[in-house]
Amino acid sequence: MVNQLATPYKPRIRSAFDACWSFLENKDRGGEELYALLDDGTDDGGIFIYMQLDENEANIPSWDNISYAIGSTAKEAYSFENKAALSSPLENIDGSLLEIFIENLKEINFNFYDHVQDIKDFLARGKSPSKKEALNELKRIGLLQ
Repeated sequence: MVNQLATPYKPRIRSAFDACWSFLENKDRGGEELYALLDDGTDDGGIFIYMQLDENEANIPSWDNISYAIGSTAKEAYSFENKAALSSPLENIDGSLLEIFIENLKEINFNFYDHVQDIKDFLARGKSPSKKEALNELKRIGLLQ
């Protein structure tokens, strides 16, 4: 998704995704830290600000999916820490978000949508993949070069 965006914030998005992967693999990031990637409390940082600064409406589905992925991971980190109090944007994250995410893929790049079942099959193999395993699978099915 990030490659589809024409934005100067790609390095920050990739850094945020790396932090999310770090939590998923190592449980070494907290919910507050991951949520700060979305909203760092300033007027010039965080994914929510970058979304607002992007005037290209065609990028909205990508920004939404980026924020959904980071927000879902932040919520999972809060849960892992047994913290019930969430930032209000995270309270709205539930299972229905996955369907919205998948629908957005159609608008971002229909090729992404064509491979949704491949991704679901990969994830259904039982264990949570590492970042390296996930990237290798995306390369294998032709979504990464």
